[in-house]
Amino acid sequence: MRHFYKSHGKHCYLRSFKTTCPTCGADVLFWECTHGSKIFFEYPPYGKLVKHYCRKYLSSKIIKNKFKVIVKTPNRLFENSNISCPICGKIFNNSSSLDDHLIMLKKTDPEHKKFFMDRIKFSGEESYKNKKIQKENNSTPSLKFGQVNIKKINKNTS
Repeated sequence: MRHFYKSHGKHCYLRSFKTTCPTCGADVLFWECTHGSKIFFEYPPYGKLVKHYCRKYLSSKIIKNKFKVIVKTPNRLFENSNISCPICGKIFNNSSSLDDHLIMLKKTDPEHKKFFMDRIKFSGEESYKNKKIQKENNSTPSLKFGQVNIKKINKNTS
């Protein structure tokens, strides 16, 4: 009595015979089951059946991978970005409008005024003097890990 299984296995064998692969011409074992599934296996079969993979198909796959991968950068990725104010972050189209903005707000806005007061001028001896003055007036001591730091207060200031 024949059972009607819904899956493939030893029970669904219909026919098998030795033949050649239609694409690469290698000797293969053709296997067909009662469900209509047709598979090529490597020939001669030693132990467990191994599915046949065509050499022509594999070589064509390798040739396709030999082409270079072209990566295109998006438009405007490396173009010059708009100039922004370092204090308030406002964006400008050109540097002259940024300079006008800084000059106008230097007089009225305290943050812009402070930015120009703290700014160091880089011209010869003045930059050297400014660095020396900053080192002398450095109010924050160098902190070290694991050390208790006590801030010294100047008693001479009134």
